[in-house]
Amino acid sequence: MSTDNNDWGCCGDNPDTEEYIKCQKCSKKFHVACLSSPSVIKPSELSTWECPLCTSLRPKTGHNDNTPVRFNPNVTVRAFKRQALQSPPIIGASADEVRGIMQEYCKSITSKIDSLTISISSEIKSVKEEMLEIRSSMDFMNSKYELLIKDHKETKQAMVDFQKENSALKTNVKDLTVRINTLEQNARAMNVEIQCIPEKKNENLMQVVTRLGTVLKCNVKNEDVINCTRIAKINPNSTRPKSIVAQFANKKIRDEFLAASINFNRKKAMQDKLNSSHLGFNGKKSPIFIVDHLSPMNKSLHAAARKIGKEKGYKHVWVRNGRIFMRKTDNSDYMLIRDMDSLNCIK
Repeated sequence: MSTDNNDWGCCGDNPDTEEYIKCQKCSKKFHVACLSSPSVIKPSELSTWECPLCTSLRPKTGHNDNTPVRFNPNVTVRAFKRQALQSPPIIGASADEVRGIMQEYCKSITSKIDSLTISISSEIKSVKEEMLEIRSSMDFMNSKYELLIKDHKETKQAMVDFQKENSALKTNVKDLTVRINTLEQNARAMNVEIQCIPEKKNENLMQVVTRLGTVLKCNVKNEDVINCTRIAKINPNSTRPKSIVAQFANKKIRDEFLAASINFNRKKAMQDKLNSSHLGFNGKKSPIFIVDHLSPMNKSLHAAARKIGKEKGYKHVWVRNGRIFMRKTDNSDYMLIRDMDSLNCIK
């Protein structure tokens, strides 16, 4: 039957299966294995054996006082722990053996550290090589980028220079165009353009002009006309006859001829204004127009002015001395049309 744990002064484990000793003073039981030095207990001493606690309470020898040792219930006497079951036996080792073991261990650790160092050095070398390659690539890209930036700046500056040069060239071209147009128009200063005179084979244009002067009551002699010729049509598909350009000997005769045509048509009905019947042409009457001989640029400008004048409601569009004028009403101020920019400003 199991013994109560209160009878034990040590661990109290396996009370029925292990050898124990009983204190003769406090009657507590102690496992032999729990005691720190069971080998010193002789069989003859078992009847008088006292536990460590009772022994500590015994009056100490060598003192004259008989005061017993006070028991302190707050002090716990730690029992001696048994050696664990199946634990390895305690084997002693000499200093040389320990030193040898430590040397072998240090050699093993040193070998591992050397191997690890070599591996890390190899990895670091590989990383350094890759970094060098990356740096070389970055330097190459940076040089290319700097070259690209330089080329971009040069191209941008060249573009600015080209724009300035282009603007200057446009101004020069415009100025030269105006000058050429002025020269072309001045070269026509003694010319008139006679439109819509019917064409005939073997016609004598000089006689046509002098006869026209007679109709207009303007005395025009053969020596007053230097040259007469028909010019090509602007629109080849037009059914109108080719215009006649007559070059007079001087500008005075030319101006008198134009003024006579204006006076002839003034205050006459539409059917009575200058037409082909006045020159003796049979058939359907066709109106005849005598105008300034304009340069190609002025002729295009005059056509554009007539079109815009019609769209904007301008009443008068006319030409005088090679210059184009517009007037919206009889009482409004006239506008001089110099170029297409002038037409774009019309409201």
